Amino acid sequence: MSDTDTRSVGVVGLGTMGMPIATRLVEGGLNVYGYDLQAEKLDPFVSAGGSPVERLSKFPEECEIFFLLLPNAEITDTAVFGEEGLAEALGEGDVVVNLGTIGPDAVVSLGESLRDKGVQVLDAPMGKSSKEAAEGTLSLMVAGEEQTYEKLRPLLGRIATDITFCGELGVASTIKIVNNLVSGGILAAVAEGLVLGAKAGAPLDLMVKVLSGTGADCYHVRNTLGQRVAERDFEPGFSIDLETKDIKIGLDMASKRRMPLPIIGQTHQRFVEGQAAGLGSEDWGAIVKLAERDAGVELK
Repeated sequence: MSDTDTRSVGVVGLGTMGMPIATRLVEGGLNVYGYDLQAEKLDPFVSAGGSPVERLSKFPEECEIFFLLLPNAEITDTAVFGEEGLAEALGEGDVVVNLGTIGPDAVVSLGESLRDKGVQVLDAPMGKSSKEAAEGTLSLMVAGEEQTYEKLRPLLGRIATDITFCGELGVASTIKIVNNLVSGGILAAVAEGLVLGAKAGAPLDLMVKVLSGTGADCYHVRNTLGQRVAERDFEPGFSIDLETKDIKIGLDMASKRRMPLPIIGQTHQRFVEGQAAGLGSEDWGAIVKLAERDAGVELK
């Protein structure tokens, strides 16, 4: 199978990331069949030129490649193996590309369960946000059978510009979880530090300028706080709910391997606090609102 062979793909999950990916594939000339548990999400998908599927088991035989963009391991398992699940539509030679962040243990289990059907699984968690998904400039970490990866590489290149092959199934998801643990911890620290500076009278733009040229420089200083929070833009590119879920996956991985993560544990509690404050559906930059609330100042 090469990209020139690929005419039809299935997309399961038409949410924040799934919809722009599906739309981009449609715009690229592919026949895209899509499914979402929330039927109302099918309307914009159809308007974009996609073909809706009423049940996961009813994807047409012409679909050989399926992108999964589901929020957690439990939902993914039910979607694939539940009653009238995707497994009923899969056949030998098909490929399931898991783009969601469900953790390495769940991805390895998915691959083992589908292997008997002759179905290959690629572990391909995404980096960046819905904006890059719409532009086709995602970053992907991909793991699994290298031959399958090479066959799908041109297709993956339609949605991503930065693709790194990571080896055996599960390694990509491990790296993605590590990334989100580290990035979430940095974000929480940057938010608190900048709010302290604002409380003490330092202008946000000046703090961003100075920190961007020091050892404190990072994406969250220059972008999440320096741009989006400064403009009070909390539309979810990546939500607090999703980050909280990903940190929990990391903590579970660590517990299974008997490894303490004290700093990450504190970060998880901060994001849970954000959920409790009603911020879960907002962009993860909204975590700054907790520090703003305590300090009585607002970053602008």
